[in-house]
Order: sequence, then C-alpha cells, then structure tokens
Amino acid sequence: MKTTIRIAATETATYNSSAWYPPPPPPQLLTERQMCDWLNVSKRHLFCWRTAKLIPFIKIGRAVRFRAADVQRALDSMTIEPKP
Repeated sequence: MKTTIRIAATETATYNSSAWYPPPPPPQLLTERQMCDWLNVSKRHLFCWRTAKLIPFIKIGRAVRFRAADVQRALDSMTIEPKP
C-alpha cells in the first residue's frame, strides 16, 4: 500500500507501507523531539544512541541538533540484509 506524506509545505513523498521505512526527513537540522518523532523512538533511546555514537549529531552550545541526511546514512549503514 502506497502512502503519501507531507514533508514541507511544498514537498510530498510516497513510500511503500508494506515494508516499514521511516518517512523521508525534512532537509534541515532537526531537534531531539523532531528526531524522536521521525524515528519513532523515545528521547531516552535517542540519547543512548547518541552516547554510543551510533548516530551523528551536532552540538551548538547546549543544544543538540541532527542533520537528517547524516542520520539517514548512519541508519543505512546499520541495515542488515536478510539471507536468501
């Protein structure tokens, strides 16, 4: 089943919901809350991934931000393909 989602006011994307993939992220720096919503994880879980250096992040003063494209690449590199 194909689903269309709204990314920004001018962008939409379609993804196949029969295989779960997170929807495409917006192309800017994301806050912790936005990243949690995008990945569908808790703030604590995101914190654990961050401290384990599983996903890249940027510190601007005390603020933590995530570049969506960098996180997507990190998730892609962690993907394990099933054996045929």
